[in-house]
Amino acid sequence: MTDPDPDPSSELGYAEALRELEGIVAELEGEAVDVDHLSHRVRRAAELVRMLRGRIGDARMEVTRVLADLDAATDGTTPEPEPGAPR
Repeated sequence: MTDPDPDPSSELGYAEALRELEGIVAELEGEAVDVDHLSHRVRRAAELVRMLRGRIGDARMEVTRVLADLDAATDGTTPEPEPGAPR
């Protein structure tokens, strides 16, 4: 069964999501905030922040793994696999 309400932010690239978030923030900081749409915009901003944080965390883990691989190649050892990673 498929998810009837997929998260549209999951299809966005990082830069596109960041631009959308910046637009929402600018809209909320403006003098003419539409109160009728305020809660929707805040919820959307929260979705984008969660997605962006997740992508940053994923990138951080990948960079750490790559650096460990480089260090291992330099000193001739085999890096330990990440917990839960297939061997």
